[in-house]
Amino acid sequence: MKERKFMARAIELAQKGQFTTQPNPMVGCVIVKNNQIIGEGWHQVFGGDHAEIKAIKNCKKIFGTKKALQLLKGSTLYVNLEPCSITNNTPPCTDAVSHHGIKKVVCGTLDPNPKINGAGIKLLKNAGIQTVVGVLKQECEALNRIFFINHRQARPYIILKSAQSLDGKIALKNGASSWISNSASRQDTHFMRARVKGILVGKNTVLSDNPALTMRLNRKQLKLLKNAPLPQPIKIILGNVTHLKSAKNIFSNNAKVITASCSKGLSKRNLEHIQYQPKNFLQNLMKDLLERNVTSILVEGGQETLNAFIRNNLFDELVLYTAPIILGNKSLSALNLDSPLGIKEASKLKLQAVETFNGDIKATYYA
Repeated sequence: MKERKFMARAIELAQKGQFTTQPNPMVGCVIVKNNQIIGEGWHQVFGGDHAEIKAIKNCKKIFGTKKALQLLKGSTLYVNLEPCSITNNTPPCTDAVSHHGIKKVVCGTLDPNPKINGAGIKLLKNAGIQTVVGVLKQECEALNRIFFINHRQARPYIILKSAQSLDGKIALKNGASSWISNSASRQDTHFMRARVKGILVGKNTVLSDNPALTMRLNRKQLKLLKNAPLPQPIKIILGNVTHLKSAKNIFSNNAKVITASCSKGLSKRNLEHIQYQPKNFLQNLMKDLLERNVTSILVEGGQETLNAFIRNNLFDELVLYTAPIILGNKSLSALNLDSPLGIKEASKLKLQAVETFNGDIKATYYA
C-alpha cells in the first residue's frame, strides 16, 4: 500500500515535465526514510538532471549535505522508470544511487530502450541494492506512451485530431471549415501542440486555411520553470508548398518546416524537403522523423491525410472535438474510408476520456 502511495507521487511529479522532456521520458522520483519523504524531484528538461539526481539534490537542499548523506544511507528510492545505466547527456543514475548508500529501489517499469532494458536493475542488484519492479506498472507505462511507442515500434507517437459537427462533417461543400469548434476547444488544441514535437498537415489544408501551425500559449499558461524552453513543434507538410504564396503563414516563425512528397523539393535554412517513393511513404517518413528526434506528432488534417494514417493503421490516439452544430449531408465528412465486410472486421478503438469545452465535446480514443 505504501509502495503504491509513493509511486503515485513519483508519477505526479513526472507529469510536470510533460512539455519539456522529449525525446526523454517523463520521470519522477521520491526518496523515503522511515516512511517519510526526505527528497523528491523530476526530470525537468531534456539534457538536464534526471529525476533521481534532482531528488538527491532536493534532500541535500532541505537537510544540508551532512545530514542528507546520513539520511540517504539505508533509504528507499521510488521512480516510475528504471534508473538509467548509461552515460548520455548526464552520468548514469545507477552510480548516484549506489554512491549515496540507498538500500532499495522501487520502479514502476523497466526502460524500453534496448540499451538499458533491465541493465539498470542488474547493476543495482550487483551493488547489493534491493530492487522491486512493477509497482503501478500500468499507470507508469501509460504516463510514457510516447516513449514506449518510440522504442517498441521505432516511430513517433501519432495523434490524429479533428473537429467535426454533430453529423460528422468537417467542412462545408465549398471547403469552408474555419473554427467549427469554439475558442475553448481551440485553446485546448494548443495544449496538445505543446505536448508534441511535430504538427503534420496535408498540402490541401495549407492551401485552404493558410495555417501558422504554431503553439500560442505562454509560459504561465504552461506552468513552465524558468530554465525550461517554450515548446514550439516543427511543422510537417505532406506535399511541396514552398513555392505557394498561400502558404506564407507556415513560415511565419523560426520553427523548422519539413515537407515530404514523391517529387523533388527545396531545402534551405529552417526548411527541409524529403523525397520518397510512393510505396510505404508514410512509414518511411515516420522512421526518418524519429531519427530527427520528432518523437510525437499531432496530425491535424485534412480529410485525405487523416484517412491515409487510418488506412495504414498508423496512429496511437484519435481526438475528436464535436461542436453542437449540423452542417448537412452535402458537407465534407470527417472520414471517408471503405466499409468493412462485417461489423466484426470494423476497426475498434478504446474510449480513454471525455471532456467538455463550453458545449463542445472532446473524445479521446486509443488505438
